[in-house]
Amino acid sequence: MRTILVLAVAALSSISLSAQNYQRVITRDGSQYEGQWPKGRGVLYSYNEGLVFGQFEKGKPHGKCVCYKLNGEVYWGEYKKGKPTGNGRIYRDNGIVVAGDYKNGKYHGMDTLYRSNGSILVAKFKKGKLVDRIVDTKDAKAVNPAGKPRYPQIDFRRKHEDFLKELELAWEERNDIIRQSTGFVHPKFQGGGVDDFTIWVNSQVVYPSDMRPGQNSRTVLVEFTVKEDGSVADVHAIFGSDKSLNAAAENAVKKSPKWEPGEQQGQKRSVRLTIPVVFGM
Repeated sequence: MRTILVLAVAALSSISLSAQNYQRVITRDGSQYEGQWPKGRGVLYSYNEGLVFGQFEKGKPHGKCVCYKLNGEVYWGEYKKGKPTGNGRIYRDNGIVVAGDYKNGKYHGMDTLYRSNGSILVAKFKKGKLVDRIVDTKDAKAVNPAGKPRYPQIDFRRKHEDFLKELELAWEERNDIIRQSTGFVHPKFQGGGVDDFTIWVNSQVVYPSDMRPGQNSRTVLVEFTVKEDGSVADVHAIFGSDKSLNAAAENAVKKSPKWEPGEQQGQKRSVRLTIPVVFGM
């Protein structure tokens, strides 16, 4: 088990963020790159990608980088052709950390999820979807005595700080536009969204005893309601050919702790959601 975890949380070498020897400023598509060209160290200021420090190739992150995203998340890890690919970590405001393997910006390979409640999940992912649980426990220290990967410490300059404030304002303005145009606020699960709940549900599934090793992975789509009080109700499998798998997926969703309910025009509303539950053999 410890061998597996070394793969899942392998430490990244430190990233120096010195701005020395910058040669050129490139501006394209509303983004501004400052750094060495065609490849080398640099900084990217982008209203789509965020604030990125590290290694670049032709103005795109390519190598070890730190990215401060528009939604407040921080990605620290490897990039390839502008996409998080390789070993990396995502830090979220709600305390959740996901460390391990990424491909084209999605979990892909062995990853470790450090939840905000102190529990830990080690699992295999493919294109962002959980396909195999390795271990899921509340005793995180027994699995990884080192604890959560540490948050990257960055020495910001005034220009960096000002741009991060602009990103925060842009994110809030975008959310305000959505709220004002629809009056709708999505329900939240443990500070995150539906994707976080999907990972949680897949970690809670109890496999039917009659499943045989060697079967192909199967997906069950489960529909459910997050009620005005945050509880989950009306859970039904809407896609799935195996009754035992359907029941296992429904039971996992029914274990859900309370959500922050959705709202519309300032009033709490029930919201119907659908997630995939993947049984990987």
